[in-house]
Amino acid sequence: MTLPSDFPLEPPATNKDPHRDYRGLDRDKLTPMYQHYVEVKETYPNALLLYRVGDFFECFFQDAVIISRELELVLTSKEGGKGIGRVAMTGVPHHALERYSRLLVEKGYAVAICDQVEDSTEAAAEKRLVERAITKLLTPGTLTDEGMLNAKKNNFLAAVVITGENWGLAYADISTGEFYTTQASDLTALSLELTRLQPSEILFPINAPDLNRILRPGEKSDHLPPLFTR
Repeated sequence: MTLPSDFPLEPPATNKDPHRDYRGLDRDKLTPMYQHYVEVKETYPNALLLYRVGDFFECFFQDAVIISRELELVLTSKEGGKGIGRVAMTGVPHHALERYSRLLVEKGYAVAICDQVEDSTEAAAEKRLVERAITKLLTPGTLTDEGMLNAKKNNFLAAVVITGENWGLAYADISTGEFYTTQASDLTALSLELTRLQPSEILFPINAPDLNRILRPGEKSDHLPPLFTR
């Protein structure tokens, strides 16, 4: 993301008011770890990013605010770099990652896991940042880990295409290999079919009609629920 030249830079933050938005910061002043965190975050802007730091998976800035609220965790802060001040932070122990990730996915969030992909002692010996990379991207409809699935129901990922009154629907359960397609020319039938299937996640084209209005007639909310992904 490239910011406009007149984008205001935030002043140094304090313990009581840590930075929650990295976009207004001078990135050259961030520590190397935060620079990498921001780089990864901008690659996955629609996911909550959990970033391995020692024995914890930590998150920063606005993601920290969201995760601390949703998981009822303490929101704290860390020094972000010389002249930067404090940045918002929270985290979970690495051994509890699956449980907390599942809770976030159940609430409709996508979760990106950025783990260490080399021995940290080697990086420490060479006095450099340990190498990290995205190892998992979890969304409600793409779960395969048994510990995150409900054994009593399918976990369908659905995709919808709508042209006028005509629609096509494909849905799959990645954990079982089931795959189905159907189509019709009545939007009411689409609403009924999705209600019957109860998919965990629905994908639809960015230029498609608003499924929120089709499935919930009469509601005036301009925001799509987490179920829908353009």
